[in-house]
Amino acid sequence: MGGFGVAIRQVADLFNQNSELGVEPVFITGSLSDVSETEVMAHGTRLLILPKDKHQRRQLLNNEKFDIILTMDYRSNYRPIIDALPRVPVIIWVHDPRTPYDMKRIESTRIPGQGDNVPQGLKPVNCTSLAEIVKKSNSPFSKRPILFAQPAAYYEEKVVGTYGVEPSEITLLPNIIEHIIDEPKTIVKSEKPSVVFLARLDPYKRPWLFAELATYFPEVDFIFMGKNHFQGLGAWEPDSLPSNVKMMGHIDGEEKIRILSSAWVLANTSIHEGLAISFLEALMCETPILSCVDSENVVSRYGVYVGRWDGSGREALPKFVESLQRLLDDKDLRNRLAIDGKRWVKSSHNQERFIESFKYLCERAELTVNV
Repeated sequence: MGGFGVAIRQVADLFNQNSELGVEPVFITGSLSDVSETEVMAHGTRLLILPKDKHQRRQLLNNEKFDIILTMDYRSNYRPIIDALPRVPVIIWVHDPRTPYDMKRIESTRIPGQGDNVPQGLKPVNCTSLAEIVKKSNSPFSKRPILFAQPAAYYEEKVVGTYGVEPSEITLLPNIIEHIIDEPKTIVKSEKPSVVFLARLDPYKRPWLFAELATYFPEVDFIFMGKNHFQGLGAWEPDSLPSNVKMMGHIDGEEKIRILSSAWVLANTSIHEGLAISFLEALMCETPILSCVDSENVVSRYGVYVGRWDGSGREALPKFVESLQRLLDDKDLRNRLAIDGKRWVKSSHNQERFIESFKYLCERAELTVNV
């Protein structure tokens, strides 16, 4: 679930469906468990469930004889895995770097009606333990490569502040998006205007803005695709929603692509995003973006950027209303943004470019691969 899950699943699908590439993917949980079961299948790929016992965990991981580790970004709970494999090269695939400045902005989020209570899910993410891993990996005992990759060039300026590491090189490793729709396929937009929200309903995504936006457009369908991971004080609970708002919960696969493809606009109200996978999926479905974040200038190129708004974001509503009205009224604009956006995703975030970059990273790690 979520952008991390979609991105890494696409990588696993690539290797599972193309055995001639000579890469066998294995998922590893980032959390430790007390359950006796150590392996299940997830999306056609083996998933290792790591035990809390350090010795059992090391034995399980070492028995796999991994050649390389690819991490989705870096979080501190990855460290037990990386430490258990001190000679296995690591690729840190940077997806959501959060500098102290970014985290301060995220912490400004407030849920309307809950006063100054701090919402759930805003706890700062400390990723600086990666610097210790890099230092240890450079020791004579380990001598293992720690490589950095990113799907968007703008991440480079955030790496030092997020991880406390200044890599000598960061390789562009794109996401794999272009094959989510079988070509050629005609995309048919809904007859009645529809706007979609594709994200978790967690506070830092500020879903209340999407719900409030719907009140200004009673003749437009507003579709929530996502679920709430928090409950109680500090969580957002949908209440008294307008009749034109539909709550679809977590949706994946063909149904997600069908709804994205029929939508006129993808609205994103988050206070913070990296290069969101949902942006790339929407553009591949010929759906322009309306958002208050503009990572890699994707929104300003293939949608409408309403500017930055911190806190609850409610001050942004007039700008959201004005910009959405513009998109709904101007079919030629929507079509142009959709065609240009899809062309960019297909040319930039495809299997061929991923394979080329992955091969380069493996060569830097001194691995011989077939890709």
